[in-house]
Amino acid sequence: MSVATQLKRLAVLTSAAAVVLGGVAVTPASADVIEIPVSYNVAGTTTVKKTGSTMKLGPGTLKGNLIIDDQTGSVGLSADLSLPPSQADISLVSGLFRVKATVKVVPLGPATGTIADGTLTTHAKANMEISNIWVGLLAPVIPLPTVPGACRTKTPVELNLVAPNIDITSPTISLSSTYTIPEFNNCFIADLALGALVSGPGNTISLDLTAPQS
Repeated sequence: MSVATQLKRLAVLTSAAAVVLGGVAVTPASADVIEIPVSYNVAGTTTVKKTGSTMKLGPGTLKGNLIIDDQTGSVGLSADLSLPPSQADISLVSGLFRVKATVKVVPLGPATGTIADGTLTTHAKANMEISNIWVGLLAPVIPLPTVPGACRTKTPVELNLVAPNIDITSPTISLSSTYTIPEFNNCFIADLALGALVSGPGNTISLDLTAPQS
């Protein structure tokens, strides 16, 4: 890639990001790297394969930087994802058995990603914490003992979300992925129940990144 082509590509990306962000400053991180602050509102859903139940995610935020190498033209992403606790409502045996719980996704470090050939690919690790578990026949009325922050997945959840054919100037970027929910521990008598109900591969997640209104 020629120097002229690199600079042209950089100018286009910088201009596009500035449109998204409403004119925020572009910060050189080094002689060869430029960081462009990005900020999005985040909302979406996740569906557990074993139960078919869908849980709403957000609204939350994704804040960080596009990282542009002005020598190679490569574009990366490093951003912090924040999501509020969500409410899971699982119905089993045609609604005869009900489970209600609070689910919190706790990121383990920034989400990272790359933009290449028009596709945004991101990676994030997070713990999934569950508290305030209620179960019952027809209605979740029996509490199961858990300690907030203790009942969580044994290993981190690995999220690899992809948005093909993105337009960085678009008001919304949609990402999706399948992922595995690990086994749980420190949930007392709920350990085995949570593993049987939700742990396993093939779960789906979709997130919409929306530029904040200026």
